[in-house]
Amino acid sequence: MPEVVVFAVKGRTPEQKKLLLQRITQAVVDSFDIAAERVVVSIVEADPENKAKGGVLYSER
Repeated sequence: MPEVVVFAVKGRTPEQKKLLLQRITQAVVDSFDIAAERVVVSIVEADPENKAKGGVLYSER
């Protein structure tokens, strides 16, 4: 059972996340030739004040 984990900063809408989960699932189905029911996709969200890029917090970007 393939599992995909996406790490992202909080702030996306439920609709955006649903679309991402559906598209990732479809990509795995197409690539691995398996049923969608076997694919697990998770989004792990971080608060903007708990994540930085280049030493700058996302909350300060």
